Amino acid sequence: MGEGKRVVAFVVARLGSSRLKAKHLRKIGNKRIIDHVLDTLKKSKFVDEIVITTTAEGENAVFERIANQHGVSVFFYDGDTEDVVGRLNTAASRFKADICVLISGDCPLIWVPTMDKRIRVLLSRDDLDFVGVCDKEGRKTIHEGVGVYSRRCWLKADELSDNRFLRMHQFPVVGLRKDMFRGECVYDDDIFYAVNHRISVDTPADLEFMNRIYNELENEPGGFNLKNAVKLLLRKPELMKINADVHQIGLFEETKRALFVLKSDRLVDEFLKLAYNLTKDGIGVRFLLKDQAGKLKRKVEQSGYGVLQGMDNVSFDFEIVER
Repeated sequence: MGEGKRVVAFVVARLGSSRLKAKHLRKIGNKRIIDHVLDTLKKSKFVDEIVITTTAEGENAVFERIANQHGVSVFFYDGDTEDVVGRLNTAASRFKADICVLISGDCPLIWVPTMDKRIRVLLSRDDLDFVGVCDKEGRKTIHEGVGVYSRRCWLKADELSDNRFLRMHQFPVVGLRKDMFRGECVYDDDIFYAVNHRISVDTPADLEFMNRIYNELENEPGGFNLKNAVKLLLRKPELMKINADVHQIGLFEETKRALFVLKSDRLVDEFLKLAYNLTKDGIGVRFLLKDQAGKLKRKVEQSGYGVLQGMDNVSFDFEIVER
């Protein structure tokens, strides 16, 4: 495909999220988030290979099984777990990508026709570093979680990403140093400018929102896809209230962490409700339980929160302790 240029989609995924533990494995309807992402990507006319791009931490070994199930590749980065820029550049070199399609593994509503439109432009233009989606009459599109770059762009961005904040995110330096990169944008269908709402899944509230969307669309023609989701939100804007107040963590913002200490199941529902609201505010949550097995642990994990296995190498900004 792609006029001799090799197009590789790199799906960024890692199970260490602090606001929604193992978020890529959480289900929307009857499929995991990562399944939605991979199944959608396979519809592309231009992507030659799909690579789940993760870190070498033991918990991420599950992605090898998932990659085999989907017939895609997987890459385990053994460098700094927070160095997303380094992880992606190393993967791009390993898989000999000419055009790098960056996919956030927590965005289940990728719209492939728009992604392919961007890839098509980059395939035809050797002078471009990236292709985005244009604003229209002051309105931004709803699209999230997709970037289309030349390999040259990623190499240049790697050199310019000279602090940990720039390296722990997905090439923010490209937007910050526009003088160093040459980009183009494409206009999209009007429907994708009609609603501006978050469609990534970072918190339990986001997951609740996505499942409400899925349940509404399950029996409609085309089912759970972005165009149908936008039409639904135009009909039922009240659905956006579920996760409208989720705080998007900023580029230079330090993530705060809270530890909930439960000694019984007496206050578990109150603690889970508080945790739900704290994750909306951008705070990561872990639970420390007296009983590390059994019903209480399952309830906490099913609600989306990690259970601490020990205090080694973990620090928290504040603790909430059952008395």
